[in-house]
Amino acid sequence: MKGKRYSQEFKDDAVRHWIKSGQSADEVARGLGVTTWSLRRWKAQKLHEMDGNAAAGAEMKPSEMEAEIRRLRKELRETQEQREILKKAVIFFGQDSQRKPPL
Repeated sequence: MKGKRYSQEFKDDAVRHWIKSGQSADEVARGLGVTTWSLRRWKAQKLHEMDGNAAAGAEMKPSEMEAEIRRLRKELRETQEQREILKKAVIFFGQDSQRKPPL
């Protein structure tokens, strides 16, 4: 038995919403009442379509841009975590040096 059919416009809107919202696929799919698997498949299809339509001289294909954005977001998260650790270290060692008497 086949599942529910959605129009191409609905699929494109769902993918656009997912990309712009910054939410996880699970959150968007739940909100739209579709499966996460379907949403991910629609996105892959859209990227594949866009890759085919990309100009031959284009610097990056849309799928390559998406992969780069994913990599940069991961790097940003890691950098933010490192910054938070350094802030805590500065506070900790700053308090420690205030308690010690000067030499």
